[in-house]
Amino acid sequence: MKKTMANLSSKLIKLHRDLLFFQAELAEKADDRQYTPYDLLSLSIHDVRFEWLRKFSELITQIDMITDDKENKPFDLQSIINETKNLVEGQASDISTNYNLALKGNPEIILKQLEAKKALAELEPFVQTLHEAHTENEKKKYQH
Repeated sequence: MKKTMANLSSKLIKLHRDLLFFQAELAEKADDRQYTPYDLLSLSIHDVRFEWLRKFSELITQIDMITDDKENKPFDLQSIINETKNLVEGQASDISTNYNLALKGNPEIILKQLEAKKALAELEPFVQTLHEAHTENEKKKYQH
């Protein structure tokens, strides 16, 4: 499952990068200047126009922490799937306007979105497997 989650993270990183560049273009046009990579890093952290992208950053960080965890600490896979769906499908209210603008403005972003959705779909069977294992463990508890 961690390999599948790492794949999802990779796809989200690519989508996030394209969204960041899209937002950077908008900022450059609005500010009538070209930003250096260092400027963009600062903008992505501090500028309110980039705030909507931070949800993606936080999710990617969360997934990467899970995939890098050597102790295999428990995590809520369904919650990660739900959050990813909300972001990738543009349903999260605090990103929807900017996200939909980016989708309409750049066909490459649509392709990255589809790749992320495909990677997300590959995680769905794990939820069922985990649910079945949990149910089986609960049954065993009550049989003793």
